[in-house]
Amino acid sequence: MKVVTLVLLVSATFGAVRFSCAESTKPNVLLLITDEHNFRTLGCYRELMSRPQAEMWGEGAIVETPNLDRIAKEGVIGTRAYATAPVCTPCRAAMITGRYPHHTGAPQNNMVLDRRVPTLADRLGDAGYRTAFIGKWHLGGPGKPEWKPKVDGGFQSTEYMFNRGHWKKFEIVDGKPRVGARKNGKPTYGVDDANEKTFATDWLTDRAIEFIEQPQDTPFLTVISYPDPHGPNTVRAPYDHRFDDLPFAPPRTYQTGVAPPKWLGGETKHPVFRGSDMSRYFGMVQCIDDNIGRLLDRLEQSGQLDNTLIVMTSDHGDLCYEHDRQNKGNPYEGSARVPMLMRFPGTIPAGTVYRKPMGTIDVTPTVIGLLGLSGNPDDEGRDLSQELKSADSENTSSITFLRNAGTKAGWVAAVDERYKLIISINDRPWLFDAEQDPDELLNFYNRPGTDGVAERLATALLEYSRRTDDPYFANQRISDSLDMILQADGEQ
Repeated sequence: MKVVTLVLLVSATFGAVRFSCAESTKPNVLLLITDEHNFRTLGCYRELMSRPQAEMWGEGAIVETPNLDRIAKEGVIGTRAYATAPVCTPCRAAMITGRYPHHTGAPQNNMVLDRRVPTLADRLGDAGYRTAFIGKWHLGGPGKPEWKPKVDGGFQSTEYMFNRGHWKKFEIVDGKPRVGARKNGKPTYGVDDANEKTFATDWLTDRAIEFIEQPQDTPFLTVISYPDPHGPNTVRAPYDHRFDDLPFAPPRTYQTGVAPPKWLGGETKHPVFRGSDMSRYFGMVQCIDDNIGRLLDRLEQSGQLDNTLIVMTSDHGDLCYEHDRQNKGNPYEGSARVPMLMRFPGTIPAGTVYRKPMGTIDVTPTVIGLLGLSGNPDDEGRDLSQELKSADSENTSSITFLRNAGTKAGWVAAVDERYKLIISINDRPWLFDAEQDPDELLNFYNRPGTDGVAERLATALLEYSRRTDDPYFANQRISDSLDMILQADGEQ
């Protein structure tokens, strides 16, 4: 009996030690980035929207995303999250640094990230994390695909980082990764009978699981950057035809005959709506969701899930025929608004709906804050960690800012919980009201009932321009438009 008692006592003691060690282990970080992802394709967003908004491409034309929905239900969903610049490179630069695009060295596509600016990888590497970036980087210049880019943001493991491109099939040859679809010896965007082991989304997920499951005593930062659901709209079987029978229809904003805002640019050829195009887009989304489910399962099986901060977002949206457009680059919701989900049990309450505006520039400061690490005084993004921990907390700066990609001013915008003010070089101010006109067809600037709204957002834009020295505000037309709004406020 004494021996048995001693064994039980020792077992209990060591069990307590193991439990104590697990409790004191630094949390892991898993950052999931999709590319050109319309937020309406996530079920967790549709649940919070009216049916016409949720089913933009036809009544009943939806794709189920149970694994992304799980992240939202067990954490927080941001309903007013925006790409700081709705194009790949500048948004990714802001996301990974917490600085505005014009302070990252990469305000437009294919420019090179300024390595004098510390990244999330630098900061977590200094804190003892092992770091990996797997997938599309797009911050190393024009290289395509350029595996292991010369400019890699300070990530330690970059074997499966490629600079840019929307490749559909990967393989490992002679121990090195390469694009699996080829023509005349050169990589192509073809699917080429890719399967669950070679299709890009599956292949990248496998590489991430391999890194996460390496036996290590240190926590990980793993970034998985999927090149989908960006075009070309192709996906492996069975996702390629899974949604063909859905009743797809053009969005309500398609070919309305209403004159578009001039900040959209010159005349454009209206894309012909094709349900098959949306079917493949849905297929890419569901393939991503299934792979995220694999990640969640593996983390759960290894006991790491609840000690991992999971963040899911995208670098921009895809209009998917809304307003007679595809892709991105403008401030419409379908282009600029992005998914933003975070799961961190014990820190972020489950089922939190964060309705205040946030930007992708806030990702790095907020991750640092959620981990309890010291912030960087040069961060321009906001640390929203305290707000996400408590739904009742107040935000003193509930406005986010976005701008066109590039080095020349086109438009700038300020977004609050309801309104979006857009100031451009070639049009009058535009004010969208998400409550009265979620389709963004009407300009509410100077309309009755909006007194003071444009002026408040214009004041915030002016403060932003001074605080960040944004060169776009040196443009005379931007400056004049801003002055016009503020002077009108002074005359009232």
